Amino acid sequence: MVVFGAGASYDSVSKLPDYNRLASTYRPPLASGLFSRRPHFDAWISRYYACNAVITQLQSPPNGSSVESELEKLWTEREKNPRRYRQLAAVQFYLHSMIWECTEKWEREVARGVTNYKNLLDRIDSWRRQTNEKVCLVTFNYDTMLENALVDLDIKISDLSHYIANNDYKIIKPHGSVNWAHGVYGDIVKDLRRTSLEVANELIERRSELTITSDFQMLRQPLVEQSAMWSSKSLLFPALAIPLEHKQDYECPTEHLEVLRTCIPEVTKMLLIGWRATETKFIELLKEKLQKKIIMKVVNSSESSETSKRLASALDKASISINVIPSELGFSQFVNSNQVEEFLNLK
Repeated sequence: MVVFGAGASYDSVSKLPDYNRLASTYRPPLASGLFSRRPHFDAWISRYYACNAVITQLQSPPNGSSVESELEKLWTEREKNPRRYRQLAAVQFYLHSMIWECTEKWEREVARGVTNYKNLLDRIDSWRRQTNEKVCLVTFNYDTMLENALVDLDIKISDLSHYIANNDYKIIKPHGSVNWAHGVYGDIVKDLRRTSLEVANELIERRSELTITSDFQMLRQPLVEQSAMWSSKSLLFPALAIPLEHKQDYECPTEHLEVLRTCIPEVTKMLLIGWRATETKFIELLKEKLQKKIIMKVVNSSESSETSKRLASALDKASISINVIPSELGFSQFVNSNQVEEFLNLK
C-alpha cells in the first residue's frame, strides 16, 4: 500500500525549471497554504464571495491553531449559525476550482509531464511484475496527479468503476476528488442564459435548504465551465471533504471503501509519502484491519520523525509487528535515491 498526502503533490517535481516563473504560482499547496495569497487563489476566493468573511482566519490561523482546526470550528457552528453552511459550501467550490487549475497548470506548464508520481509508479510496477504482488494506492489529495500518472501503466480512469477495476492496482481517494461531483436537488431553475458561476453561487447561498445526493459522478471539466454545470439531470456540487482536524469523514463511493477494507488485511508493506498521519478515521481502519507483519516507510522530509511516532503510537497492537522506518528525505529526494528499491525488496 502506498499512501499519499499533500506533501507528495507539493514535492511532485524533482527539479523545478529555472526559466518558469509559474512554478511558485501553481505549485500544489500544503494544507497550511490552501488559502495563501497567490493571484489565482485570490481570484477564486473573490468569485466565491460567501467565504470572504472567514478567509483571514484561514490565511493566518491564531497561534496554536491550523487551517483544519479553524474549518472545524466553522463546521461545528453550522447548526446555530446558518451562515456557516454558505461559507463552507463556498470553501468546497473554491477548493474544487483552485486545485483543478493548480493541477492543470502545474503538470502542463511546470512538470511538462515529468512527475515523481510517474517515476515511483514505474519502479513499483517493475517490482510488482517480478513478485506478483498487488498494490493499493490511497491518496488523501483532491488533485488528479495520481490518476494522470497511472496512464503510463496503461490504467486509464475515465469512470468511477475504473478506480477499483484493475486486478493489480486499486486506487482509493477517501476525501474525494476535484473531478467528482454529487447531484443537487432544490428549487433552482436551469436557465442556460445564466453563467455557471452564477449558478454555483446560488447553490452556495442556498446550501442549507438543498439536498445533496450520495451518488458520485465524474467530471470532464471544472464545474464553473458552462457545459459541466448543465451536464446532469440535476445540478452538481463538488464531492470533496472539507479538511477538518478531528471530524474528517470519508467522501468516497461505498464500493471503493469496501475494496479498501478488503485490501488492508493483505498489506505487508506501507509506503507513506507526504502524509502526516492525521486522518484518524483511516488510522482506526488500519488498526482494525491490519493482520500481518507490517513494514512502514515514512517519506515526509522534516516531519518524518513526528509522523512515525504518531503512527507507532496509534497502531500499537500486541498481535501485529509494525516496523516504522522514518526517512528525512522528501518525495523528490526519495525517488532520486536507491531507497525505493531497498524498501520494496525488504522482507
